[in-house]
Amino acid sequence: MPSLGASFGRGGATTAQWDLANSDCVLIMGSNMAECHPVGFRFVMEARERGAKVIHVDPRYTRTSANADVYAPIRPGTDIAFLGGLIKYVLDHERYFKEYVVRYTNAATLIDRDFRDTEDLDGVFSGYDPVGKCYDPSSWSYEGEEVSPAAIYHPAQTIEAYSRRNQRMTQGPPPRDETLQHPRCVFQLLKKHFARYTPEMVEQICGTPQAVFLEVAEALCANSGRERTSAFCYALGWTQHTKGVQNIRAAAILQSLLGNIGRPGGGILALRGHAAIQGSTDVPTLYNMLPGYLDIPQEPEDTLGRYLEMVTAPTAWWHNAPKYVVSLLKAWFGENATQENEWGYQWLQKLPPDGDYSYYPLFFAMRDGKVKGLFVMGENFATGGPGGRLERAAMRKLSWCVVRDPFLVETADFWKMDGISPHDVKTEVFFMPAALAAEKDGSLTNTQRMLQWHDKAIDPPGDARSETWFMVHLGRRLRALYRGSTEERDQPLLNLTWNYPLEGANQEPSVESVLAEINGWKVADHTQVSGYQELQADGSTACGCWIYSGVLPTPGKNLARSRIKDSPGHYTNHSQWGWVWPANRRILYNRASTHWSLCAA
Repeated sequence: MPSLGASFGRGGATTAQWDLANSDCVLIMGSNMAECHPVGFRFVMEARERGAKVIHVDPRYTRTSANADVYAPIRPGTDIAFLGGLIKYVLDHERYFKEYVVRYTNAATLIDRDFRDTEDLDGVFSGYDPVGKCYDPSSWSYEGEEVSPAAIYHPAQTIEAYSRRNQRMTQGPPPRDETLQHPRCVFQLLKKHFARYTPEMVEQICGTPQAVFLEVAEALCANSGRERTSAFCYALGWTQHTKGVQNIRAAAILQSLLGNIGRPGGGILALRGHAAIQGSTDVPTLYNMLPGYLDIPQEPEDTLGRYLEMVTAPTAWWHNAPKYVVSLLKAWFGENATQENEWGYQWLQKLPPDGDYSYYPLFFAMRDGKVKGLFVMGENFATGGPGGRLERAAMRKLSWCVVRDPFLVETADFWKMDGISPHDVKTEVFFMPAALAAEKDGSLTNTQRMLQWHDKAIDPPGDARSETWFMVHLGRRLRALYRGSTEERDQPLLNLTWNYPLEGANQEPSVESVLAEINGWKVADHTQVSGYQELQADGSTACGCWIYSGVLPTPGKNLARSRIKDSPGHYTNHSQWGWVWPANRRILYNRASTHWSLCAA
């Protein structure tokens, strides 16, 4: 997600699974797609029947390999070297789609004179502070740009967030060299950076025979360009590496050079590991994001004005960020969010500058006694995590842990595993049975950003309840418990809008009412907005997740329920099957499908 967001602007797959049928070449890497994503893989097979080349790069020979035209063996963890070799091949043999590269990427843009690459500084970029382990990104800017003081010093990151990169664009268009020959243009710096990745080095690092590597490189190049497109598919075999972000970033560079983004049959398809993983990052469950990929505030951003300075760009789509932020605050805090109190901005949690609450740091902090309580829903990391023994030991340092699952998973039993006596574990563990998918209403946002609604078939048995039931009723009880409190820390909870309708004997919250809030409405008359284009920054609209705006444009018109597929000979990319964010756009960045001369400036 971070790589796709930083590269293109959206943290989601750029295409749809069924569009793979239009590909001239499909490269699958970091995935056993045939067995792990068989529904999507049938479109790969459809493309192959049309004559497309299917390539599988993987340490193991699997069913995907058996169905591929080319199988390229690779040592585990060496994906970047393989992708780097492909990038070098494209550049050295001038197989990039130059017209596309010049018009639809930043390849021609000049970088600041003070920038130094890893080749110049023994593995780090210019601006690195080895003591603070932080970067000053001033030299990374385009030539002539000013850098906001707020952006100058922050903890080192694998990538700079798209919104934070854009907020540094304080001047007009930077200088460009559309011949791509200037030594400081992005294109030439890219050539310099990837110069080391020769076929010999790829073979040495990856173990891939040179002949096989070159066959892959030539197949990609031959099936990309003005008349042909190639697609990339990846899954957890890329994302679960510590350098997963860089794997995907390299694929984004390669697909941009070949002109395969925003065009039918092209793109990068992130094959998610579960039915709604994409939705969990959209709405989100990410510690450093607000819904719709808005950055969560940092402690130095102590006013709404300072925060908006950081997330708002003077150009590109993020210049609308204030509309999305204020509408989100109005959705959460309703009439309690006013212009006088910064729309409730002070009720949002602020991350400390060195705050890292991602997966590994969270468990390290838990192990060190810095985390007191934990809710676990839809996870079984006691056995499914990358370091199960560490994670089980860390949970034994908690004061309390709530596990919600349809089954008694190992994460609910960590207190009696690994030969540990339960008498020595102080953690109070609550296991609460959860409803299965058929026992609750709701939607899933799948690998291609598509919301598909499912209706409850039966009530859950016994004490089992949906996650929505649990969270809504927990919120109601907490708000009642803290009612009347004047403590500053309690005000975010007490000022929330929490009036979701309850239905049936189990008092199940109306999930469609939650979807209506996510879609957004006009505050004055509570009418639904038809899409994010209607959102405003003056407090007149409320929207729980701007990228989902449009899924429920009018009461009773839940577009996630739609199940109309294209009829034979009528191709709309199945635009009436479910609903895709943003704006039901099946292929992202599709302006790049149009010749540049026909596009408005």
